[in-house]
This record gives sequence, C-alpha cells and structure tokens, in this order.
Amino acid sequence: MRRSPETTLDNSYFTLVAADFHNRMEDVGDAPYTVVGGLGLHAVTHAEEIDWDDHVVRIGNIYLPRRRESNGTVRDLDTLVHTTGTVAAYRDEMKDALGGLLVPSVFGLRPYGTPLMNTLKGLSHFTGDRYLKEGNGGEKELYWRLAGSETKIPLESLDPWRVEQDGQTVCNIPGPVAQLGAYMNRSITGMRKKDERKLTGLENVVMPNGKISDIPKEYREQFFAFLEQAEKVKRARKLGLTALKARLLKRLEEEEWAVKLAQGEHDGLFRLFTGKQ
Repeated sequence: MRRSPETTLDNSYFTLVAADFHNRMEDVGDAPYTVVGGLGLHAVTHAEEIDWDDHVVRIGNIYLPRRRESNGTVRDLDTLVHTTGTVAAYRDEMKDALGGLLVPSVFGLRPYGTPLMNTLKGLSHFTGDRYLKEGNGGEKELYWRLAGSETKIPLESLDPWRVEQDGQTVCNIPGPVAQLGAYMNRSITGMRKKDERKLTGLENVVMPNGKISDIPKEYREQFFAFLEQAEKVKRARKLGLTALKARLLKRLEEEEWAVKLAQGEHDGLFRLFTGKQ
C-alpha cells in the first residue's frame, strides 16, 4: 500500500515517491514534465550512478534536500512542462498530490514570438529561459534567451531523465549537461555567488577531469550551445541596458530583504521577472 506523504521524513524525494508524483504527472496530459532547480541538481551531484544511455540518475538513501529551506519556508517544486500551452492542469494535479508539503511552481516553455514581441518581453526579464519555435509543418526549434541574446540549443536538452531511488521513480529531471547549461545562463548578472558550489558540483559530474572530452559525444552539442549563449550575455553585460539591469539585480541580490522576499511565500511577486506561474 502506498504511504501517505504525511508519514514520510522531511525529505523531498521521499515525499514525491509517497505522493505517487511521477505517475500522476504522467497521467495529466501528453506534455512531458521535468523538475528543475535544486532538487534535480542535488540528485545529479549526489548520484550513486548516472546512466547516460538510459537517461537515469540513481540515488541512495540520501536525506537532503529537505522539504523546508534553511529560512523555514517550504521548498518550491519548480516544474517545467514541455508545452507552450496552458499548464493549469499540471499545477492542479501537483497541489492535490503534494497537499502543501511542497509548493508547486509550474511553468511552460515560452512561445517564440515576433522579433518585436521578443524584444519587448525581454526588457522585463532578468533570468534566462527556453523559447520554442514551432513551424506550420510541425518542425520545432528550441532557443535559450536572456538579455536580448539568444542561441539555438538542441531539442534533446529537454529530454526527461528519471531519478530512481530503491527501484522507484521519484520524478523526471533535466539531464546533467542541460542542468549545467541552465545554471551557466541562469542570471543576467552571470554566475551568482550562491550558485558557485552548484555549478562546481555539476561540472565535477559532467567533466570529472576538467576536460570537454569527458562529456559523452552525444551531449557535447548541448554543452557548446549553452557555452555560446553564456559568452553572448557576457559581452552584452558590458554596456547598455543589459549592463544596467545586471547591476540592478546584483545590488538586489546583496540585500537580505530582497533575497528573503524572492525565496519566501511571496515569490509570486517576481513572476514578471522569472516567468514562474
């Protein structure tokens, strides 16, 4: 019999297994989902085994990440649904499955709009995001955009990877290289101090010897695309509106009140800048 989430320890992975989270999300619709952010990163950096062929991250009986952050707030379960359409049904299913033990934070892929609309929307964004361009013939292209700079990235970077614990599927997450690329291009400010250890942990998994040749060949295209995007933003950050926005965000990140507000229960106020729903 499946245990109720209330009977689990204060552990995010145990909570998801007890809630039958993966199966419930798979049953919502045709669009795949991936849990992004710290929960997926922690699985990769603390994995007992990474199966690059079958897209599986196997973890042991690890206690972290806890359901509550260090500041006492309940952890967000940041979840990307691979669609440009509505994600309301996925959000509702998450709320019902988790019962408040984790806070659902759900968002989809951004539609690739006209050049004018892309520019106007980009004015308010301080973080990078994925944009899906869909042709009339069904063809699709994926782009990462931040601060007016964009780079086409392989669609394979969206491929879901399973987190498995004791033979059970915990949830889907992005692959190790896709996670590394996302953290490389997360903020208009470049590498944030709070992300330095996260990025180092991912680099140690993806490139254990510090060489690009460590990356399995079929994943190097992803890495080079994300690296190209990071270099574009780095150049743009030196002048103009991008430089101004970067300085503003960096200043806010140094203010304790702003960090607490963004990480707490009122982070919905930042949807305009982050794209969370």
